[in-house]
Amino acid sequence: MANKLKINQTEIDEFFKSLCFQDIMDSELDRNERDLLLVIFRKTIHFDKWQDRIAIYWLSQAVGISEKTLRATLKRLESKSFIDVEISKGGKSSSSKKYNGYSLNNYFLERVFRKWENIKIDNNFEY
Repeated sequence: MANKLKINQTEIDEFFKSLCFQDIMDSELDRNERDLLLVIFRKTIHFDKWQDRIAIYWLSQAVGISEKTLRATLKRLESKSFIDVEISKGGKSSSSKKYNGYSLNNYFLERVFRKWENIKIDNNFEY
């Protein structure tokens, strides 16, 4: 069984994941940004991983946008502190088949964590 994700030594639960989803849906993002962020969320936090290596080609297919639009959308999400992208260092090619590492940004995760923590405290839930 996979290790549970922890923030500040606190194990995150399904409620935390629900708050991440809610925060994504409530954020002022355009459709491509929101859809891409949801795919990255599902491939990472939803499956109890901090980061996942995903090909640009696969992401463009999953979101339903061109690779050119996807690259621009990734840059916008990174500049808005929603995601972090770790560019693959293999080869000189900018091939769409290369696998880059994608993760939700720590600022985003900490913001959701504080919200999650406050809800747990306000309602006398253990965390």
